Amino acid sequence: MSLIKRYSNHTLKELIIILESGDDYTEEAKDAIRTILEFKNPSDDEVREIAFEHWDQKINDSIKSILLNNEKPVSQIISEAEMKTILVSAFEKYSETQQLFEIDTTKYWFV
Repeated sequence: MSLIKRYSNHTLKELIIILESGDDYTEEAKDAIRTILEFKNPSDDEVREIAFEHWDQKINDSIKSILLNNEKPVSQIISEAEMKTILVSAFEKYSETQQLFEIDTTKYWFV
């Protein structure tokens, strides 16, 4: 079974997620997906929007491990500046949730 035939029934979102998955798929599979995307001919805005949503969710779900491992996610579709915006936003949300769980030691003291 050829890779083009294998991936031709996938949705646009699934194809873009595969492209953005880093080393999870072979270059041959990614080339087949690029060929399929050329035939489907989606608008650039639609592709960027799907990729942005994917990275926003992925980074928000794994911001702690990204920070601990000091790894910088790389996108094939989204620019580096947009990725930085997503990272900053996710970090701010993470910091806010961490502050909610902090204990205010000024309120609790024992005699």
